[in-house]
Amino acid sequence: MKNPYDHLFNGVCFVFVDLSNFGLPDMLPDFIGYIFFAYGIHLLPTFHNLKRWSKNFAIILAVMSFFLELGQWLDYSILGEIGVQFMQFLFIIFMYWVFQLLLQIHNNKPLEAKTFKTYQKFMAFMLCGFVIQAFSINVDTSMRGNVHFIGSLLQVFAYFLFIFYYRACHKYYKNNNGNKVHSL
Repeated sequence: MKNPYDHLFNGVCFVFVDLSNFGLPDMLPDFIGYIFFAYGIHLLPTFHNLKRWSKNFAIILAVMSFFLELGQWLDYSILGEIGVQFMQFLFIIFMYWVFQLLLQIHNNKPLEAKTFKTYQKFMAFMLCGFVIQAFSINVDTSMRGNVHFIGSLLQVFAYFLFIFYYRACHKYYKNNNGNKVHSL
């Protein structure tokens, strides 16, 4: 049985890692990350409406992200910086629904408290980073890079929180499903 948390982790990696900031082509396009999210959500063991909504939202984000990436590859700005900010905002909303789904799945299980704590911290860091980056355009040009860096740093903290959460989920999944014998 495939581990859905591996696919969720891969999705976060593809969405967060952006090599274009270093002058390199983005080898990990965001739309592939959203496809990983959709598949990981599909593998989660629940039939709740949040699963369907989250998976559909991931597919919509994959399509939107594809067009945004296409514009970057063709060196044609479809939506510009506003499009990037809008996608970050949609990603935060998407992660809210993913965490709500995970909270529903881990209800009354050992991971419930860790899921809730990670959710609170992740959202706080992501929202603060987003707001700082969004309003960095209002700051003097000489300070804009530093302010944008602070917002990015907060979002990197959120990324590391998700990595630690992934490790706990991976161990939990491995312990619970490693003892089962799969039948043909």
